[in-house]
Amino acid sequence: MITFKKAESADSLTLAQTRKKLWEATYRGIYPDEMIDEYDVDAMAERDRKIIEDEAQTVYLIFDEDECVGYYCYGTPLYGSYKDFSLCLNSLYLLPPYQRQGYGTSIFSILRHYAKIWDIPKFFCCCNVKNLPAQSFYRKMGGVIGEESTGHENPAEDQTYFEFYLGEHR
Repeated sequence: MITFKKAESADSLTLAQTRKKLWEATYRGIYPDEMIDEYDVDAMAERDRKIIEDEAQTVYLIFDEDECVGYYCYGTPLYGSYKDFSLCLNSLYLLPPYQRQGYGTSIFSILRHYAKIWDIPKFFCCCNVKNLPAQSFYRKMGGVIGEESTGHENPAEDQTYFEFYLGEHR
């Protein structure tokens, strides 16, 4: 049974351990091997604890019974501003067996719901330019490419920015 749990500080290690699995599944062959091989769970857990405790962020863990199989985070942009957007889907990850099961679509429904409540007409997210499955998913969710940032020495920094609009976009 899949459940979504709002993350608390004590969940930071679980989040960091889950991200390690997700990076292996998602970014092996895209990111430099060192980034994945030298992933520091303890350092990432401390980073995640700060994000979880940040009132401008909302973090959820996705569980299948007792196993964390994904997570998502939304709020103010964590990695710098983008145009005049104030809301960002900062991360959305599911282990491969849980993809294409409707969970990502549910998360987008939740985010759109809160954006409407908060009277925020648009939000954005970004993903690595070589993460083609994520790009396909974001297009399916109604995202339009607003910008691409490529040519970095570290390919992990090459990003495609997707824009999502709740009403008419001019």
